[in-house]
Amino acid sequence: MNSIEYGAAPRIDSILARAARSEPNRAAVIHDTQRRTYAEVYENARLLAGALETLGVQKGDRIALWTKNCPEFVEVFFGVPMLGAIASPIDFWWGWKDASIALEQLLPRVLIVGAEQADIVIDAGSALRAMGVEHIICLGECVKADSFFSYASLLHAASPLERPVEVTQNDPALILFTSGSTGRSKGSVHTHGGLVATAATMSIELGLKDGERTLHFLPMFSSCLEHLLPLTMMRATHILLSQFDARAVWAAIEESNVTHIDAVPTTLRRLLEVAPAEIPSSLRMISYASERMPDSLISELMERMPDVEFVQFYGMIEHLCLTVLSASDHKRKLGSVGRPMLGAQLRLESEGGESEGVGEVIAKSPTMFSGYWKDEAATRLVIGGEWMRTGDLGRFDEDGYLFLEGRVKEMIKSGGLTVIPTEVEGALLEHSDVSDAAVVGLPDTEWGEAVHAFVILSGDSSVQEDDLRAFCRPRLAGYKRPKRIHIVTELPRTGIGKVARNVVREKFMAAGAG
Repeated sequence: MNSIEYGAAPRIDSILARAARSEPNRAAVIHDTQRRTYAEVYENARLLAGALETLGVQKGDRIALWTKNCPEFVEVFFGVPMLGAIASPIDFWWGWKDASIALEQLLPRVLIVGAEQADIVIDAGSALRAMGVEHIICLGECVKADSFFSYASLLHAASPLERPVEVTQNDPALILFTSGSTGRSKGSVHTHGGLVATAATMSIELGLKDGERTLHFLPMFSSCLEHLLPLTMMRATHILLSQFDARAVWAAIEESNVTHIDAVPTTLRRLLEVAPAEIPSSLRMISYASERMPDSLISELMERMPDVEFVQFYGMIEHLCLTVLSASDHKRKLGSVGRPMLGAQLRLESEGGESEGVGEVIAKSPTMFSGYWKDEAATRLVIGGEWMRTGDLGRFDEDGYLFLEGRVKEMIKSGGLTVIPTEVEGALLEHSDVSDAAVVGLPDTEWGEAVHAFVILSGDSSVQEDDLRAFCRPRLAGYKRPKRIHIVTELPRTGIGKVARNVVREKFMAAGAG
């Protein structure tokens, strides 16, 4: 009996295939002077898959990608899974030491690098071979050794993969590495089914429209990569910046009629500082995540940009999307990260019976990762059955909206009482001269831990520590007030701009300050 089959398997490369077939001539990727249509990006992804197959890449092999945002990033992200292989982008800010820790875990058959990273790996031949790397592919004009393949030349000589390798929804497609700010970076494994669920869920919950023109300036090696999926599902035009620069972002929004950007609080603060007198009329939505948004900042953003919809979502490397705060809820539920997205379930657990219903957020959804790559011990610490421990503290209000209160490991125990860093940071940020703050607990002979705050002042402020301590007095209970307030010029951050409190603490301890 003959049969005709329609539709596509639950695999992430089918998202690009669908966009290319329905809108082949629409601009898919724009970067500097480069412009590629959906048909061209899909063809390049198939050519890459064909080239990798010729190099011996098979289902389950890892392909590491170490570069800044660029058009090839999109082609690798969708092309590698066509072979049933696993794409793994790594932090382009890492030096060789950090990158090698990730590569030693991955044992990738192929390493794809940008020009800057080529300079780093050029002399690491023996180390890379020990990690299982058989081939190095270089993007752009950075071929510097016989062992390097040119990406463009490789595709030029290749034949497109005729038929994608069969996969199931439970097969791994992507490994994203944690920042490593709490120890050795770990690879979070995401399956085809989980990533397709992420694409569908986020496109609906964020309110994305067909044909969005989105600007990517956050690094795509992190969980920010998740936006490629829903936006490609909506056949968006992806406009890429290699890295964040506030003035360049506003210029690109104006020049390219950008309708949507994704940001984090740090980048939004910098965008606000240099915002043009008239916000480009094309910009209709700003989505954001990563860390708690200060109430004062989001209020100022909404006042400055009344015609822009702000949508916040909550997720992480291991669980790409969990909650969403819609544009209509922003003023009504200021400070919340919203309610669970479609298919997500959340509960709170607390060992110590924290006040005001604060507990660790435990979650499950179709977008959850399947575990840490080759690290069953670390996986067992966070996954129990279908549920995952997020490590985040939160509380629900009477309407079921989630409010984040920091990280479990960052809670401060002072004199037997619990202090949540975000609460103290929020009080400090109410001061007009404080532009950023990080609060940590440091060893104290009397209290066990004492609250210490590190703040960045705005402009030419002459505010002193005593002024800030006085400002906190009516806003915080005595045990929550910082014992010391350190005025600094910068705070250490993760790759996507989140303040790394553990690094603040470690640097202070290493300096021997008291």
